[in-house]
Amino acid sequence: MTSCLWGIWLLSIIGIILYFIIPLAVLFLLIPVFYRKYKQFGKFHVALWVSRITFIVLLLILFLLPYIGVHYEFDKRFYIPKKLIYTYGVYEPGSDIAKMLPEQLPDDCRDYKFKTQLGSIAQDYHPSAYLMFHTNGETIAEYEEKFKSIHNCVKSDVISDIPHRDKDNNVVVYSYPEKFPDHVFDWLNYIHRQDLLNANNAFIYTITDTYYGMGCLLDYDSGLIVYWT
Repeated sequence: MTSCLWGIWLLSIIGIILYFIIPLAVLFLLIPVFYRKYKQFGKFHVALWVSRITFIVLLLILFLLPYIGVHYEFDKRFYIPKKLIYTYGVYEPGSDIAKMLPEQLPDDCRDYKFKTQLGSIAQDYHPSAYLMFHTNGETIAEYEEKFKSIHNCVKSDVISDIPHRDKDNNVVVYSYPEKFPDHVFDWLNYIHRQDLLNANNAFIYTITDTYYGMGCLLDYDSGLIVYWT
């Protein structure tokens, strides 16, 4: 299990190393040059230490980014770095999920949770992301207009009664859009699930031409927004 986790960590670093390789390579070449100049002429002492420190800092950031990517689910301050790690390290910058996710969180953002998963060597593994929070109707309307501008993003508002088992193994019937995936429901917190007990005015937008599917649920009544990939 430990070797598997290290493998996932290594793959995650490989996924984002392209954004660090050029500055690291430049610093790697400059450090010995500055060192020789310092030894021969007593100059470039400041440049030598700045290069060393910058090189070490970049390496630390590179190795810490996967840790940030899988932690800090409930800390809104880490939304931007987690989003960048996921959309640049796991997907490409121009991917549909990069278009769908908010550039930044709205001012009215309550009950926040953002879970991102890194890559894996498993054949059928899919690195998913789940973003959920409560906001106001104005923000939901803005997001809906954004989804309408994505050519392959389709709206669905067919509501169904869908049973789920709670932690005590009791069956609870929820009412929400029938195309809302079960794996997304499983990651919802209790407070988010309560909104789906009778979400008769909720609807979802989904990207239609992806293998695993990605989309967003919006509910004007509760203010709930749930993104998934």
